[in-house]
Amino acid sequence: MKTSYSTLAIAALTLCTATAGYADLERGKRLFNQSCAMCHGKQGEKSALDQSALLNTLKTDEIITALQARKAGEIVGAGNAAKNRLSEEDMKSLAEYIETLK
Repeated sequence: MKTSYSTLAIAALTLCTATAGYADLERGKRLFNQSCAMCHGKQGEKSALDQSALLNTLKTDEIITALQARKAGEIVGAGNAAKNRLSEEDMKSLAEYIETLK
């Protein structure tokens, strides 16, 4: 069976559209390891500076809400600079990756 380039392009576009808005776990893992793991532990098992909840006990929506509050300046503390750089998609990817640590 012959497959044209236009058929392949449509299939690729459909796949990209279907997955848009979903968290990227690999990106979440990379962000976590670069920006979070030092204080929160590789498995999200540490209370950063004895002031935070254990990340691996929180639900995805709780993590996203906390990240948004930090970025908005509603919560002040260590790590805010790293959280200020996060996009909404980054927050979702991070939160969903942290869910895998449980």
